[in-house]
Amino acid sequence: MIQVSTIIKVADKTGVTSAKCIKVLNTAKIRIACLGDVIVIAIHRLNPKKFHKVKLFKKKKFFKGTLHRGLIIRTRVYYKRMSSIFLRFNENSIVIVNKRVVPISNRVFGPVPRELCMRLPSLGCVSRFMI
Repeated sequence: MIQVSTIIKVADKTGVTSAKCIKVLNTAKIRIACLGDVIVIAIHRLNPKKFHKVKLFKKKKFFKGTLHRGLIIRTRVYYKRMSSIFLRFNENSIVIVNKRVVPISNRVFGPVPRELCMRLPSLGCVSRFMI
């Protein structure tokens, strides 16, 4: 569960290392985001070695403090599947997406739950390791 002002790890190829949650985008007045929710983030930390390899038109977008949307792909809270199996990850992590919830980068690092890949096929295409 992720709430406002949580520092989150970014698990894609954009060169952003960590981000801070600014707002949870839900229809209700719920202020807590779970697996598969979209949040508004501010870039907190960049990795200069990864950022050097990013294409030029994407470099202009990512600076410290800029606002983007992020899709939560891993949380530390237990997630229950239909078959009564519980999943839990070691970290809270997101993927930076656009308004149509399509990942901006072409690679996602680490495992992604199968339910998210079924719901969002564009995320399943860029991830290599599904659980």
